[in-house]
Amino acid sequence: MLRLKPQFKKRLSADTFIGIDFGSHRIKALALSRRRHGYHLEGMASVVTPNGAIIDHQLHNIPQLVEALTELRASFNLCSNNVATAVTGSSVTTKVVHVPAVFTGEILALHMQQEAAQHIAFPLDEISLDYEILGQSEQHPDRNKVLLSAARTDHIQARVHALHQVGWRTKVVDIGSHALARAVSFLWGSRLEQRIAVLDIGAQSMTFIVIEQGEVIHQRLQPLALGISSLAMTEGDNVEQNTELIEQHVQRNIQLFCSHSGQAPPSQLFLFGGYPQLPRLARQLAQALSLSVMLPDFNHTFGHDLSDYSHASAFGTALGLALRSGSPCRI
Repeated sequence: MLRLKPQFKKRLSADTFIGIDFGSHRIKALALSRRRHGYHLEGMASVVTPNGAIIDHQLHNIPQLVEALTELRASFNLCSNNVATAVTGSSVTTKVVHVPAVFTGEILALHMQQEAAQHIAFPLDEISLDYEILGQSEQHPDRNKVLLSAARTDHIQARVHALHQVGWRTKVVDIGSHALARAVSFLWGSRLEQRIAVLDIGAQSMTFIVIEQGEVIHQRLQPLALGISSLAMTEGDNVEQNTELIEQHVQRNIQLFCSHSGQAPPSQLFLFGGYPQLPRLARQLAQALSLSVMLPDFNHTFGHDLSDYSHASAFGTALGLALRSGSPCRI
């Protein structure tokens, strides 16, 4: 936990927002408050995810998770109830569709229902839908690009219910990959090139996304066959083997993106995750792939000394969720 003075419970403005990232290894939370000149980091905290409570990105043991969330909230020492969380995994679908620009209001809503029925494998009465107009289509000026997002309603409700039991009010349920993309935009801003890749290494899987002009155009969630005790390791043969395995996965994911899209590879790669050898991995990937590889620097961004918090780079999704304060719900 990032300890911020004073130690008594802080009363924060309504603009304070907490991003909650349910990970299979740890549940992570990051709190931001909006200030006149930007955002202020109020705190970061994480707790160990109870064994077997999250399987394949879905919640399975709510009572154990509520105990962990209670511990997580207590460690924050903040009087703020508004949170954002995310869904991910096989139950989540996102797709950019091109819709006639004249479609608005109820007509657009009906059309997106029809698009969902065509592109989503689950029955419509089992999913929650949302959509967002991204702007004019470059190929068809008379059409708008619309991001269609869908997730299983029961998976959303499980998260909302668990958070509610510890007194948190869920204001936003986002898509994990889009929260991660938002964090990248916030951390690096004008330094981003036109097409970039982002890699988030979790305990059991890694998320690989490609962003072009701020829009997620490719995403892939891939299981990792790591000895995940390696998340707590800093040396030894397993770390060397895992680093090489991740490097192979990244190379393969870039190849898949290029072959499927017919586009050139990204020129920048941004790394997140709790993997202990992230700096070492960044150097190896930069050399092997001949591209610029960067790590998040929360110290520089927020002006806090996070040297005591060794896994700050694992909070990318939580940061992106906290940034949703005041923005519309994605699902």
